[in-house]
Amino acid sequence: MLNIVLITAKGGNLSMENKNVKEICGKPSVYWPISAALSAEEIDEVFVSTECPLIKKTSQEYDVKIIDRPEELSKPLSNHGDVIIHGAKAAQEKIKEKINTVTILLGNTAMVSSEIIDETVKKTLSEETTDSCMTVWKAQDDHPNRAMVLNSQGYLEPFLKNITPDTNRQSYTDVYFYDQGPWTVRMSSLLRSQKTREGPGPWWWMGKNCLPIERLWVTGRDTHSQYDIDIAEWWLKKYRLAGKRNPKTVDDYKKE
Repeated sequence: MLNIVLITAKGGNLSMENKNVKEICGKPSVYWPISAALSAEEIDEVFVSTECPLIKKTSQEYDVKIIDRPEELSKPLSNHGDVIIHGAKAAQEKIKEKINTVTILLGNTAMVSSEIIDETVKKTLSEETTDSCMTVWKAQDDHPNRAMVLNSQGYLEPFLKNITPDTNRQSYTDVYFYDQGPWTVRMSSLLRSQKTREGPGPWWWMGKNCLPIERLWVTGRDTHSQYDIDIAEWWLKKYRLAGKRNPKTVDDYKKE
């Protein structure tokens, strides 16, 4: 059984034109997840799902297989899970062996490495009851207890109306957010999720039992602005291009 990477990269972007081929450190954005996937020891095949001729042409330069994404899955409001299901099924049709795991990467996320891809695959397969694994960051500063909304008069008020949280963030229950890094999911769990849709939060394709790999906040940020590109270039130069492993937690960072 094979472990594959599926990179989703749509054209017609609203936040930044052609963001999946926008140059980052001298390479198109989609190069960075492709090259990380090709270097990962646990990955056997790499696919790019796109409807965009420019992304197809760019991706093919790096010797990956292309999944032709249909028009109905290439719209701004197309559900990402449906895109992933389509891509995984199309990939299965292209290869002879059965697929064991699918690792989903974003074409506009440069902050990904072969090591973190391998880690999500290994963690997914570490226990039979595990459906998937995703990279996350711990969000105590951006905790829901601290979230605010604008009321009808334009003034800030608490998002959570029925609590008065402590000002000490260490008193909050730990919460986590997906950080735009690798999602790895068993193929069987992915196909089952079409019906159950029981993954954590909006990530319904990940199945019920999803394990986290915690990384520092900035890691994994996808590209919607020049600011995001600047952060990605800093990360690539400091870690991946320097041959250094990105620290996952604050304690890891202190040990550098």
